[in-house]
Amino acid sequence: MRNTQVPVRHLGIPHILPIAAAVIARLVRQPRLVGGILRRILFAKWRDAEMRLENYWAFCCGVYLADRFRKEGVRHIHGAWASGPATAAWVIHQLEGIPYSFTARATDVRPPDGFLGEKLADCAFARADSSFNVPHMRSFLPDDKWDKVHLVYNTLTMSSEGTAAVPMQSPCRIICIGRLIEKKGFAYLIRAAIRLYGEGVPVDVTIVGGGGLMHTLKSEAQPIHEHVHFTGALPHDRIAGMLRESDILVMPSIIPEGTEQSDGLPTVIVEAMRMGVPVVSTRVASIGDVVIDNETGCLVPQKDVPALAEAIKGLIFDRERALRLAQNARALVNDILSEEKTLGRMEELFESAS
Repeated sequence: MRNTQVPVRHLGIPHILPIAAAVIARLVRQPRLVGGILRRILFAKWRDAEMRLENYWAFCCGVYLADRFRKEGVRHIHGAWASGPATAAWVIHQLEGIPYSFTARATDVRPPDGFLGEKLADCAFARADSSFNVPHMRSFLPDDKWDKVHLVYNTLTMSSEGTAAVPMQSPCRIICIGRLIEKKGFAYLIRAAIRLYGEGVPVDVTIVGGGGLMHTLKSEAQPIHEHVHFTGALPHDRIAGMLRESDILVMPSIIPEGTEQSDGLPTVIVEAMRMGVPVVSTRVASIGDVVIDNETGCLVPQKDVPALAEAIKGLIFDRERALRLAQNARALVNDILSEEKTLGRMEELFESAS
């Protein structure tokens, strides 16, 4: 976002008193309407305390913004996530009648919050950024309203300059990027790396990201700890350089047992493909939209350490194939995720909703 010229206004701690004053004023002015909206949000079945608090705050922000949006002549509102941002947009719609839409990504709809059905019912349209979430979101709507949900991929945000060289020299440089949480499956990559070392195939693994599993993953990597590097969270503008210096991106996503938690289409996969980095990933969610096995990358079953190790080894020992897959992948994402197709489609949706 550093390079954008779009003005941004933050509703953080300094706005608590003005937001509270706006809620009280609106409640005095329209007690039945505001009270009804508040009751619906208070008694919704939110999936956890964090989600509940986020949406309570979204209600307050929505009330605060309603007057401002009306005065500024806002004709459409878009929530960047299906959770709190979409709730705030829904509140403004209830108060001022301004049409709204929202984007659903991953954990904001899997598992769904307690208000997703209402937000889908009242929106002008909803965007899913991966095919995996389209039928899931439509399941909250009657059949004749399914056309509200549209698949529009995230556009490419990283420069295509400086394609990765992919030398595949020993040890092979593997990178994986994401929050250190269970659904990313990083433990399976570490186990695959240990397996490769046991087979005499040295690799150097860099894990980029922060999160609660840092200590657990470091313990998992102990047998080859000198070859597994944890950078912690890094700013996005450093990722391009790290990708260009890597031989393979591995994204070992999983669906944790007994949960609905899942990636949709991890952005880092698309970014790696744009950089010409070969990709190994798992058959989870919408990853197969772009990682087509043996065409644009390698796909293996989730949680399958031997298969993951074999896929990595196959690319290491056949650099020509790895480069061919990377070239095919780059052509694919430049096509289906181009600005003309993604931003153009969003422009069409906004115009039709106005």
